[in-house]
Amino acid sequence: MKISSPLTLAVLAAAALSLRAEAPRYGVQGLVNIPLGDLKDFVDSKPGPGVGVHGTFDLGDGHMLRPRLDYSVFPEASFGSLKQSAWDLSLGGDYLYFIAGKPEGLYVTGGLAVVRWSFETKDAFTKVTANTTKLGLAAGVGYQWNATVGTELRYTYSKVDSGFTADGLQAGVTIRF
Repeated sequence: MKISSPLTLAVLAAAALSLRAEAPRYGVQGLVNIPLGDLKDFVDSKPGPGVGVHGTFDLGDGHMLRPRLDYSVFPEASFGSLKQSAWDLSLGGDYLYFIAGKPEGLYVTGGLAVVRWSFETKDAFTKVTANTTKLGLAAGVGYQWNATVGTELRYTYSKVDSGFTADGLQAGVTIRF
């Protein structure tokens, strides 16, 4: 049998994987975001909380996909009369590979996201808010303790503009239902 296009091959491969995949599971995550790079200076090194929702799609043999939506806030930093804060909303997906070949124990992860950044700077007389949407990248390692609870440490990268990077270290706890 001759395959007429790479697209046909991709559709057949996706169909074969979906036959092996378990039903999706959904969950939530709690995050602590430690700012790095230029973001660290902007928020005066203050870590911020985050929350999110996700779905997990177990493809078998240790491979998993995880679409996610996260919201993170960095506390207001004061520099004299100047106050600055930042927050982001991120929609993306992660690929997880479990070392044991099944969705438990140690795993590595990498992901892509579209990140909507908002920055606010204010003083006694003015308030300036800037928003931008950029690509975000993430890489990390995690541990799935049981079928419900996991922990993860990720490095996140997002270049806001040519002179500002919003890197971070993100520690999270995931709960799947």
